[in-house]
Amino acid sequence: MSLIAKAPYFRTRRSTDVIMRDVLIALIPVSIMAIVNFGFKSLFMILLGIGSAIFFEFLVQKIQGKETTISDFSAAVTGLLVALSYPVTAPYWIVLLGTFIAIVLVKQLPGGLGKNRLNPAVFSRVVIKITLTPYMTNWVTPGPDMVATATPLEFIGNGQTDIAQGAPQMMDVFMGNIGGGIGETTKWAILLGAAYLIFRKVIHGGVPLATLVGLFVTALLFSKSNYEYALYHVLSGTVMFASVFMVTDYSSSPLNPKAKIYFALAIGILTGILRFSFGLPGGIGAAILLMNLCTDFFDSKANPRVFGFKASRKLPDITR
Repeated sequence: MSLIAKAPYFRTRRSTDVIMRDVLIALIPVSIMAIVNFGFKSLFMILLGIGSAIFFEFLVQKIQGKETTISDFSAAVTGLLVALSYPVTAPYWIVLLGTFIAIVLVKQLPGGLGKNRLNPAVFSRVVIKITLTPYMTNWVTPGPDMVATATPLEFIGNGQTDIAQGAPQMMDVFMGNIGGGIGETTKWAILLGAAYLIFRKVIHGGVPLATLVGLFVTALLFSKSNYEYALYHVLSGTVMFASVFMVTDYSSSPLNPKAKIYFALAIGILTGILRFSFGLPGGIGAAILLMNLCTDFFDSKANPRVFGFKASRKLPDITR
C-alpha cells in the first residue's frame, strides 16, 4: 500500500525530541551555575519548573482526549526556561503559576506545540513581572550571604546615557557576580550553551547575534557613541539569555532563515527603544512578544521570488 503525502519530500533525523533534548543539554551550564551562585533552592526551582510543566501538559492533553506529547521534551524545556527566569527569592508557587500560564494558557489552549503564536516562557515571565512585580525584582547577590542588591540595569536605565557610579564592573557582569534571574546572570555559561546549539545546528548563530547587535547599535545611537555603555546594555538583564534560548524558538519565530535575522534584529532594536524611551528596565520580553505577532510579516518580506515568475503589468482599463 503506497503512502501519498504532500510536498516537500525530504527526510530528516531532526525530530522535535532531538532538538529539545539538545536545548536541555545547552541549558546544563546555565543551570549548574544557577545552583553554584544561588544555592540548592535554585535546584528545587529547576526541578519544580520541569516537573510541573510536564504534569500540566500531560493533564491538559488527557482532559482534551489528545495523545500525550511529554516525551518530546518541549514541556521540560519550557518549564526549565520559566524557572531560570526568576530570582532565587521567588516563592515556589510563583514557579508553579509560571509553568501553568506557559503550558496551559499559551501552549496547549491554541492547540499545542507549533500552534502557539507567542513564546510560552516569555509570555509567562512578562505577565508575572507585571502583576507580581515585588516577587520578580527582589534581587540578591550570589553566594551564601545573598544580600539584597540592584541589577546592572538599574545603573544604566531611566534614560541615562552613561554608566552610573557604583555599577558592577563589566567582568563581574560577564562572570555572573551580580543579582538577577538565576539563569540570566552568568554570561559565559549562556555563550557555552549557544556554542553547543550552533554546533548541533539547532539554531543559526546569526539570530542571537542579530538581537545583540540591534540592541548595541540602538544603545550607541541613544548614548552618542558611548561604546562601553552600549556593551554594558548587551551584558545586562535577560537579553543575552533570551537571545539564545527564546528569540530562537521555532514555534513563535519566522520560518524563512533570512526572516529570522530580520526578526531578531527588530527585537534587539525594539528592546533598546523600550529601555530608553519608556523606561522599561528589561524590555526584551515585551519586544519578543510584539515581534511574535509579526512573524507572518517577516516571512512574507523575506520569501524569494518564484523561479520564472515576473510581476504582471497593469492592464489598461478598456471600460472607459
